[in-house]
Amino acid sequence: MSLTPEQIIATAKTNADAGLKSASSFVNTLFVAVERISSLNLATARGAFDDGIAFSKAVLAAKDPKALAALNLAAITPAVEKSVAYGRSLSDISGDTQEELTKLVEAEAAALSKSIDVTLEGVFKNAPAGSEPAIKAVKTAIANASSAYEGAQKAAKQVAAAAQASVEKATAVAVENVDKGAKAAASALKVA
Repeated sequence: MSLTPEQIIATAKTNADAGLKSASSFVNTLFVAVERISSLNLATARGAFDDGIAFSKAVLAAKDPKALAALNLAAITPAVEKSVAYGRSLSDISGDTQEELTKLVEAEAAALSKSIDVTLEGVFKNAPAGSEPAIKAVKTAIANASSAYEGAQKAAKQVAAAAQASVEKATAVAVENVDKGAKAAASALKVA
């Protein structure tokens, strides 16, 4: 197989363009994630500030220690719920970003695999007689590597999904327990 300088230049240009496009997509995905996290952080900070002002006003208006204790207990569950919501939002942003980056990497891997296949086919067409077993071995090795990659990718996705489900379940149980504890303390305070 003989390549002309024009073919080499055209291939290099195509590869450079594809590389720039991939890099741009990758960086844009990261910028979107940073923008989403920044927006979430600003909204969370604003909410915390507003909640702090409202709580301070309520504390100043409290008439006795019992009312002050009730204010503190009433603030626990919403604070935990807001913390959990913040964590979920971060997890969603992280998951979305990971999914998008995974798609980009998978597309790049597919393009690379196709490029390798095309190149190998060109080389195999001009292979000397009697090299069929070696060609078959190379094709089998490539197919096995692709299969192993796909299997590992599938397993990683399953592990990530299972971990996410466990975190969500543990979070729900923790919020429920905090809520029960705060309600029990509030009931005890009313009896006292």
